[in-house]
Amino acid sequence: MLPQILSLDYNADIFDHLYVYFHRDFVKSTTFLNRTIKIDPRTHKQEDGKELTFWHLVTRQQVGQDRHLDPRRAERIEWIKLIIEGHANPLLRCFYHRETNAKKDIRYYLWAYQHDFVVILQKLGKSSAFLVTSFYVDHEHKRRDYDRRYKAYIAKTAGLDDCEWF
Repeated sequence: MLPQILSLDYNADIFDHLYVYFHRDFVKSTTFLNRTIKIDPRTHKQEDGKELTFWHLVTRQQVGQDRHLDPRRAERIEWIKLIIEGHANPLLRCFYHRETNAKKDIRYYLWAYQHDFVVILQKLGKSSAFLVTSFYVDHEHKRRDYDRRYKAYIAKTAGLDDCEWF
């Protein structure tokens, strides 16, 4: 289902190189979840000439620091569109989760659990959503947390009845 990870051995600006994939998959073309929910690249929110969403897909922020390249995220940027469009693939564990943020947003997690990679979407309106982030799961406690969330959602014990987008 997923291609090989990208090589980050690139002599030019790595962010310009990575942006080619993001632009191809989300700006130049349209990506849909379940063929009905458009993934909005939020082109109106930019930093350094690139969508903020792009920066959340290829960088990581440590507490109290600026965002820096996260090789494990960046080398998997081509996976994101494939995961979204392949959401029904049994190799993905997809679930909704109510966040602890101020708005208590419900987000959709697409977890390629055998590859330790997660894509997170948030609904914008009736037929659109945006990419919150994606990342490589590099801690065992996060794997356990996602497994717990997934099982609670499937068992209908997560308090998320009738929250589905499609």
